[in-house]
Amino acid sequence: MDDRPLVIGIAGPSCSGKTSLARRLAERLTGGGLVFELDWYYHDQAGRSLDDVEVDVPEAIDHELLTAHLRRLVDGHAIERPVYDYATHSRAREGVTVQAAANIVVEGLFALYWPGLRDLYDHSVFILADHDTCLARRIERDTRERGRTADQVTRQYLHKVRPMYEEHVHPTHAEADLLLPGEDSPESMTTSVLRLVRGKPE
Repeated sequence: MDDRPLVIGIAGPSCSGKTSLARRLAERLTGGGLVFELDWYYHDQAGRSLDDVEVDVPEAIDHELLTAHLRRLVDGHAIERPVYDYATHSRAREGVTVQAAANIVVEGLFALYWPGLRDLYDHSVFILADHDTCLARRIERDTRERGRTADQVTRQYLHKVRPMYEEHVHPTHAEADLLLPGEDSPESMTTSVLRLVRGKPE
């Protein structure tokens, strides 16, 4: 019997709905699941100003560690994953233990960027969302959760987030098995992914 977990990768622009989709999938997949966030693996950038922090380029992610950790989970082993604090852009000294699961949903900007990571997926998804929608959602999130002002969020989005998305993230939509419109509800997107998993046509 093959006990290998089902692994799904979800990519897309910032605030396109990746996390909401991942969480719903983890709840609805048979046997439950784990949401594996690429955001856990940002390199420590403590002490940098908001304008100097880099989170929208592939080099900001410790992709070797995240790939090794995902491979361990796929093999049925627990990991000690990093904890990244967006308020200070730093990694905590201690990690968090994460147990293996029957299903693993990987989500993040660069979830489809590295071939070695993609090789671990059974299915891959990319959410397409327009920049106006993403910026509005990002302003709401970052002012509420990360102590930013609307002007700070807008400046960062226009000068870093959007151009880096166009350069590094959007091209990876070609690697996806399924493209989803970001204006769809999380429930509708979840249903589409479940059809893909179960081999049913749209």
